[in-house]
Amino acid sequence: MIAKLYLTFQQVGADLFAAGLASATSGNYSVREREGLWITRSGAQKAHLTPDDLLLLPLEPNPEKDQWASVERVIHRTIYQQTDATAVVHAHPRYAIALSFHLDSIVPIDLEGLYYFDQIPVLTPRTASGTQEAADAVAEALQNRWACVVRGHGAFVKGTEQVSEKSLLQAYSLMTSLEEACEVLFLERLWGGTGAASSR
Repeated sequence: MIAKLYLTFQQVGADLFAAGLASATSGNYSVREREGLWITRSGAQKAHLTPDDLLLLPLEPNPEKDQWASVERVIHRTIYQQTDATAVVHAHPRYAIALSFHLDSIVPIDLEGLYYFDQIPVLTPRTASGTQEAADAVAEALQNRWACVVRGHGAFVKGTEQVSEKSLLQAYSLMTSLEEACEVLFLERLWGGTGAASSR
């Protein structure tokens, strides 16, 4: 079980990097387990994940176990506590981040994007990373949606499958669909159209 989960974590990390959705050590992802959550280690090279880069944390803060985990662990925990998520992928998709500076809501215009997302809310917490304020904003947005973008920071996407490996792959797949939708919208707006997303 753990070996299979690790291989899925390794695959997702390599794919995030190869797809340009995260730089070498940026981004983080997790799956919920009965006893807590598995999450990537802070500073781990996602394209070259090792078994030591996968940490098991309780659902409540634990200073001893938390010290090596991703700084975004507070956001992952809150998502699991407040939504139906069984996996979470956080990455830095470039087109989504670029659009987040100009839009309050990203509404896809491509067929696949519209299939998965009626809209992708852009959040503007005062602190964008690693705080309870950011965590509450993200968790609220993911209660009824697959994904959200924190302005200037990155996207959070949930998976809801019951099998951990499948849920993590689901969240990764949705992250790629999000970025594809954002790229199409970005290029359409660049070409001179008005796009279908609401401006600030």
